[in-house]
Amino acid sequence: MEIYDKRKKGYIEVWLTKEEQEMYDRSELTRLLLKDVKEKKCMIMFFLSGKEELYNNTEGLLLKNLGCA
Repeated sequence: MEIYDKRKKGYIEVWLTKEEQEMYDRSELTRLLLKDVKEKKCMIMFFLSGKEELYNNTEGLLLKNLGCA
């Protein structure tokens, strides 16, 4: 898990692997991260690892964006 405090911009980033997604309850993580936040508006942004092959999906996305697909 990686947590990046960007409260000055109004949010906190949390990056979770597939395994961590199964280990942690995001509602509880959100509560813990916000308990000491003094800013009135602060958002928790979760970035979750996908279930498919990264290389193949990235290649397909690049080809589509280049107009080759």
